[in-house]
Amino acid sequence: MIPKPLEQIDESVLRSLIADAVAEGKTIDYKRELPGSSDADKKEFLADVSSFANTSGGDLVFGVGEDEGMPTQIVGVESGDLDFEICRLDSIVASGLEPRIRYGIRLVTCQGGCKVLVIRVERSWVGPHRVIFKGHDKFYGRNSAGKYPLDVAELRAEFTLSETVVERIRAFRTDRIIALSNNQTPVPFTATPKLVLHCIPIQSFASRRQYDLLQFDERPDRLPPMAASGWSRRINLEGIVCYSGSEPAYSYVQVYRNGVLEAVHGSLLGCEYRGERLIPSIAYEKTVYEYLPHCFRVLKEIGCNVPIVVAVSLTNVRGLRMGDDRHGFDVGHAIDVDTLILPETVVEDFGTPPGKILKPIFDLVWNACGYRASKNLDSEGNWVRRS
Repeated sequence: MIPKPLEQIDESVLRSLIADAVAEGKTIDYKRELPGSSDADKKEFLADVSSFANTSGGDLVFGVGEDEGMPTQIVGVESGDLDFEICRLDSIVASGLEPRIRYGIRLVTCQGGCKVLVIRVERSWVGPHRVIFKGHDKFYGRNSAGKYPLDVAELRAEFTLSETVVERIRAFRTDRIIALSNNQTPVPFTATPKLVLHCIPIQSFASRRQYDLLQFDERPDRLPPMAASGWSRRINLEGIVCYSGSEPAYSYVQVYRNGVLEAVHGSLLGCEYRGERLIPSIAYEKTVYEYLPHCFRVLKEIGCNVPIVVAVSLTNVRGLRMGDDRHGFDVGHAIDVDTLILPETVVEDFGTPPGKILKPIFDLVWNACGYRASKNLDSEGNWVRRS
């Protein structure tokens, strides 16, 4: 893969590939021309793309000549309408692979006006992906010699990896919820019902990558705890934690070295009114709704990629009722379990509106209190309740 963010690839970067004799291999492939319109050309293109997604990710570079895998010159791609060609390639990928993959496209203008098209395919953690175009039904991997069809053993390993990742994520989440239920926290914390938000990059449990988190020690303002007006920070064994005010804290956010983010708030749930312990529906939902984009910003800053698993849990909530609003207090039924571990949502795009992600999760909490759905969000996840 070209050692630059996709948006930073320019002519000088492409020429350095030639000057440094960066050969084709597991993560880069040079093509003189764009894929043609024949079925064979489309299948070949889809095989290339899926092989990157199923292995380590990589770059397809169209408009660069090569000789036995070595880049020789920038020749540019020939097309009267490159916007149309990009749309055509998008359409081929969208309809020709299952499941879909994540990729980006960069068009680089070089000397003399010639164009080079770079398609960067991300390593997928939800594969393997197969080519399904026109009855083609194959899975491809990639090594230093190029792409190749995956054999049965390799396919079994890929599917097992996907299942293992899901199991690891759920085991991690279960362990953390048990610990939090017993008030085992990274800093001394108030012993109250807890609102827990986890943002878990799938790649965190599919690889051993570790992230540099020292930027948040230098700029703790970039890592605010949930609904806290002031906070301190501490480097710890797991990564870095920022926590509210003096100890015991009522809110903290822990970022683990593998990219997992855990945000916990301990003063939102269980407020008392007329002898009832309540979940203040507006305050708690709005807090999570407004905080989730901050979590995504942090993950992007440290270099995590989607997909991201978003999960909400409520601990030590047996007996709590839903406070319908701040005035009417239609409190519904009491929660009859100690902990609500709500189903995870997989987010494929950091730009996904928070309400769309959280609406099904919020609805389940209302269900646990005897209501049909959240009254704060509409069916599309838009915030509709006045606070």
